[in-house]
Amino acid sequence: MAAEPALIPPSTEPGAVVAAAARALPWAAASFHVPPGSPFLGSLDLADVLDRAAVRWPDVSPAVLATLWWYGSSSTLATVSIAQLAVTGRCVDVAHESARVTVGETGTVASLTAAVTVGDTAAGASFADAVDALVEAVRRRVPSVSGASLWAIASDSVANRALDVASALDRVDDAPRWAALLTSERRRHPFPTPRFVDVTANGRSRRFLRRSSCCRVVDAGEDLCTSCPRRTPTDRAARWAALVGR
Repeated sequence: MAAEPALIPPSTEPGAVVAAAARALPWAAASFHVPPGSPFLGSLDLADVLDRAAVRWPDVSPAVLATLWWYGSSSTLATVSIAQLAVTGRCVDVAHESARVTVGETGTVASLTAAVTVGDTAAGASFADAVDALVEAVRRRVPSVSGASLWAIASDSVANRALDVASALDRVDDAPRWAALLTSERRRHPFPTPRFVDVTANGRSRRFLRRSSCCRVVDAGEDLCTSCPRRTPTDRAARWAALVGR
């Protein structure tokens, strides 16, 4: 699946890819900044990061805690890959041994970079390899969490970040294609195919993701997400229409 022409001439250098994406999408720039000496993604201490997450969500089961951690961490991985691909046609290789990360206050992966980049044709394999490794690491630590559910969350993270990036670049029609670039590969589990829905209300239209996963935030005492699959179709559609018609 070939990408549309990038917004800038592509470069294989990580520094150039990161800098170009940060200029075009300043709200995402923090996700690309990793100070020297930060831990490698492949050696992330799951016990430590989940302990940090437990400070934020102290009264949930281990499976819910791991799911909430993954919800935030997969969103960061998706932001890095989608934002850089959209702007340059390349992104840092999130599965490469050189990939380093920062960890936020709640233990989630907050930023990521690597010493090499991949083009759009290899980005899906890179993303799938990183998801596979992290999901299996989480499941070794928390056997009660479902691997398939974590892959579904990763797919939804990609799709939502594709919508964010596409909206910021005024290229909403490209969101499904960008999401497909990162969810086309299968490892132990498949990525559920992202489902986009166009909603019109009061003469306005907006594209939403119909989630295939639940982030479990409701089990931490918060409200269901607007697009949560636990909502009835009627409730979900009404909430989407209300957001569009504002």
